[in-house]
Amino acid sequence: MNQQLRYIVDTLNQPPYNKRLNLVTFDSQNTFSLLQLLNDVLAEISPDHKIDLREESPDQTTIRMLSLLRILQYKPKGDLGDGVNAFRQGLIQGNKATIYPLLHWLLEKTAELKKRAYLAPFLMKIDIPPEFLQDDTVVEVHTIHEQLMEQFKELHKTVEQQRSSKFSVAEVRRDIKSMEEEKEQLTKRIEKLKSKSSNVPRQSQLLDACRKLRKERDRQEELVEQRTAQKNQKLHAQQKVQQLEAQLAELVSSSEGLTAEKLSVQLEEENHLKHILTRETLPKKLEARKKECADLEQVLSEPLLSQASLDALQEQIDEANAEISRLMEKRMPGMDPLLDKLAIFRQQASIIAHKKEMAAEEYKVALDELSAAQADLGLRQKQLSETEGGEVLRDEEFKKYVAKLRISNNTYKQKKAELSALKAEYGVLARTEEILKSRDENLQDLLVVLEEKKGVHGYRDTQESLEHVSTVKSGLDEQKENVLKEMSGAIERLNATIAEKKASLAPMLKELRPLRQQHQELLATHTQKKLAYDTMLAGLESKRSTLEQEVRMYWEEIIGEHGKYHYLQSMLKLTELHTQRLATEMKCYTSSDPAEKRKALRDQLTRKIQEQENHGKELKAMQKEIKETHADSMKQVKMWKDLRRLFEIKKECFVQVEQHNIHSTAITQQNSGEDRLVLS
Repeated sequence: MNQQLRYIVDTLNQPPYNKRLNLVTFDSQNTFSLLQLLNDVLAEISPDHKIDLREESPDQTTIRMLSLLRILQYKPKGDLGDGVNAFRQGLIQGNKATIYPLLHWLLEKTAELKKRAYLAPFLMKIDIPPEFLQDDTVVEVHTIHEQLMEQFKELHKTVEQQRSSKFSVAEVRRDIKSMEEEKEQLTKRIEKLKSKSSNVPRQSQLLDACRKLRKERDRQEELVEQRTAQKNQKLHAQQKVQQLEAQLAELVSSSEGLTAEKLSVQLEEENHLKHILTRETLPKKLEARKKECADLEQVLSEPLLSQASLDALQEQIDEANAEISRLMEKRMPGMDPLLDKLAIFRQQASIIAHKKEMAAEEYKVALDELSAAQADLGLRQKQLSETEGGEVLRDEEFKKYVAKLRISNNTYKQKKAELSALKAEYGVLARTEEILKSRDENLQDLLVVLEEKKGVHGYRDTQESLEHVSTVKSGLDEQKENVLKEMSGAIERLNATIAEKKASLAPMLKELRPLRQQHQELLATHTQKKLAYDTMLAGLESKRSTLEQEVRMYWEEIIGEHGKYHYLQSMLKLTELHTQRLATEMKCYTSSDPAEKRKALRDQLTRKIQEQENHGKELKAMQKEIKETHADSMKQVKMWKDLRRLFEIKKECFVQVEQHNIHSTAITQQNSGEDRLVLS
């Protein structure tokens, strides 16, 4: 409250009010002075309210202020009904608790309220009774009035935008002036060029050639732009063709193994989901977007808010939240048990609706992802077919290919292991051969000499090569034999394993056949039961909604009757009070006791009226006396002013003489026994 008072006093001390107040003098103001201050602030907002309250009755003042506050959309604190009545009574009585918050609100939002007060006469809608709207002339005039209001809104919005923008007339004038100067310079340059080119031979032909060249260049630029646009169109068309081809391939692949029943079920599900999206989800989103656009347009149309306005809005939001929480706390103890039971169903219904909306959103996102993935798949399939020329394998073909690849991979690993062992053995043998060769170099020479003596040169080399070939052949035969043995053993093991699995699976397959038949029967029974359940559920939900609607209607009727009952009780109490007051007045009026008669309201009002009339007569007498003596009093005031002016002039003359005497010098001379004063 102290900060509120300080803000009010500081604002009233500034222009255009200039009240020269402090906290003590402001707080000590009487009722009439407070109302006059309030009226001055309202007059600053709306000049039509610049009135002296002494020349107006209190009822007229209250009606005038309340009408302006209604236009300014002032909302007093408190409950909806009691707050307005208390505010009206406080305003009539000049209550400080009512006027201080009002002054603070008016002084804080003066600029905004001035704009609102200015717009109010042009934007206030006229409430016409329905019986008058049946007249065509009235309807036509009302329509014209609304059209003019809309035109005024658009014009005012345009003016505000122009004011808020940095558009300046002086800048425009400077721009126009600079453009005119540039125009003059260009005109002079053109004249100079014309004078220079006047002596050029074949001038007209050159100008025609330049003109044609410029046209051809412009045409070339247009053709380049058209070519770019056509390239873009071609690219878009190619992309569209690729998308359509991908969709076609997808449809062809999805149509394999598709029956009419499956297609019907799939289309019904898609239709149901699309129905949910179009009837429930999309309208809500559209309404939310429209509301958001309307809020944004309203924010754009309004001027920029200051920090004080934002703080005030935040305070209003906090107050509204506090009021909501208070009303909820007030409402919670008086909740009807029947409404509490229905609240559970409402909560469940809201949860189900929320889940439904979430499922619809997830379905829509999944559809978008599926379409994007299908388009990407079609594009990649096309790229693969263009690069390699083959087709994409199906699921079963791909599984067969993977199985074949696994077998080849296992064979490759076995062969690779055998090759590694052979390489290791070859390395050992090569090293042994090198060692033996290094040891038997002399033996080799001796054998060569002996072979030459015997006449069989090269016999040892040939024998070694034959031995080597036979050794390699025997090794390869052993390897082949080992591989064949391993393969036959693996085949036998696989056959045995397959026979064992078949033997173990045979009883299970026998048991599975009746279970499959039972599953088919149970599935058909489940489908029938589910259809019956869905039908029963729909009937119960419709009955429940009907019962909830009836209960809601009955409850609203009970609340309305309850309100009427309280209203009639209040009116009855007021009537009783009025009756009691009338009885008291009649008793006092008919009583023979003078003291009792004086207590009557009629006598009290008569006495007050008489006192006010006497006071008015005294004031009129004083006014008459002042008017009669006004001329003489003004003459006397003028005479006193003249006398005062005369004394001031005498004072100025005396001061001038004194100053002159100070600057003069006095010389005293004595001649023949006489004193003489000589002024220089």
